Amino acid sequence: MIRILIMDDDTDKTNRVKSVLTGMCMVNADNIEIARSLNSGRHKLSKNLYDLLLLDLVLPVSDDDPIEPGKSEDFINELYRIGRFKKPIYVIGLSQYEDKVVANTEKYENKLWKLIHYDLQKDDWEQILQNAVESIVSTKEQLLAILQNKNKYDIGVICALSEEFEQMKIASGLEWKKVTVEGISNDFFEADLRTELGHTLKIIAGRNNMPGMQAASVMASCMFSLFNIESLFMTGICAGFKKGEIDSIDFGDIFIAESEYDYGSGKLCESGDGTFFKKNPKMLECDFDLKGKMNTFMEEKHPENLILRALDVKNLNLMKKNPSIHFKPGACGSYVVADKGFMRDLLKENQKLRGLDMEGYGLYMTAHILGKKCMMIKSISDFADSDKGDTYHKMCSYSSAWFLFEFLKYTY
Repeated sequence: MIRILIMDDDTDKTNRVKSVLTGMCMVNADNIEIARSLNSGRHKLSKNLYDLLLLDLVLPVSDDDPIEPGKSEDFINELYRIGRFKKPIYVIGLSQYEDKVVANTEKYENKLWKLIHYDLQKDDWEQILQNAVESIVSTKEQLLAILQNKNKYDIGVICALSEEFEQMKIASGLEWKKVTVEGISNDFFEADLRTELGHTLKIIAGRNNMPGMQAASVMASCMFSLFNIESLFMTGICAGFKKGEIDSIDFGDIFIAESEYDYGSGKLCESGDGTFFKKNPKMLECDFDLKGKMNTFMEEKHPENLILRALDVKNLNLMKKNPSIHFKPGACGSYVVADKGFMRDLLKENQKLRGLDMEGYGLYMTAHILGKKCMMIKSISDFADSDKGDTYHKMCSYSSAWFLFEFLKYTY
């Protein structure tokens, strides 16, 4: 909505002007401010950005001071040139003194602003003011629509670590351009993805540069709000739950989090035997619509038969076999796990668990609160035991991202 500052020390005049703005121009009274001197106006203009300034040509320097000749006329040049002010989008001078209007019209017109004669006995100035306000409102709405469309993306992708992010960009096969967001230190990149259905998806990708639920939640919130996305995906590496020798889970397998639960949620209690932790795990489901799309993709496309070739092309095929895809529940916590016994205990609580990571629950919680869609797709790079290492990091970062972009190309 339009925001207006009236700089005028005449109470009757400001009341009438304000009445025109709220009546004829439909401006909310809360969006109209009044300054009764040059210094009062300077203070407001240094703090706030106004769409329209209505300026009297004769004003005191400070509130309740006598008027000093020449001070008001100099203010228009001060406003135009001095950088400490947040210059209004448009300025209209309103003066009761016709000789002042004649003497200063050229100053305003040279700056593409307007100076009009305010006559108590006439109302022609009201129509001029109404036209100006309507023009500003219309222009502002058009600019806002353009900006919103420019910042509108179809799909968001998030990675916790730099290695995951770089492999995501490579696996996509897209041309990425950096996007700078003022006040945000995180890296963002944009690209266009052409789908098999002939559509073009605008993709925005963000790198968090740190692991953890909290960092993922903050980054997801930023991306949902900044870029107007409805669906956000996360790729990278995670640990896997290996149930036994007969279990097919292995390095490089794709894990899609059908649900995520925070295994660190609970209560620290005291008893006669000492302190113990009473778990109260909270689970969040993957978005139902995305879950259906993913099941369709896997049933119709069989991506597990294509990943091996994609890895061969990049010399990342460390397993020499087709990976399995596990669309199962995952567990999430705030710390790195390298303890086989800990993993075994988690599995006892839920035999369906297949993936363990540090971000999924934060991602799903953010989407749940904001009413958005999200899905985490990662690849198994270790089993959170004493053999934990980075041997499979690059392969898994690449394959999880490759899987995501194949899903996007097939589905949208």
